[in-house]
Amino acid sequence: MALQRAELAIGGMNDKKDVQIIRQVLDGIAEIDAQDIKPGLVRLEYDPKRLDLNRVFIAIAQAGEGYDVSFK
Repeated sequence: MALQRAELAIGGMNDKKDVQIIRQVLDGIAEIDAQDIKPGLVRLEYDPKRLDLNRVFIAIAQAGEGYDVSFK
């Protein structure tokens, strides 16, 4: 399994509450092997054969907090 890394910029993610929300969202995606979450930034390790990053973008956008997700 060859893991890939991705860095995502998360607009609207400014404080600990936002970090907790994003962590809960990402914890719900079993195909993410590692994550590092800081205000405004998410780093992921994942297997691209098991996970399409669009799923991550959609899950974060649907968190209901108005987050804007893009590649860093």
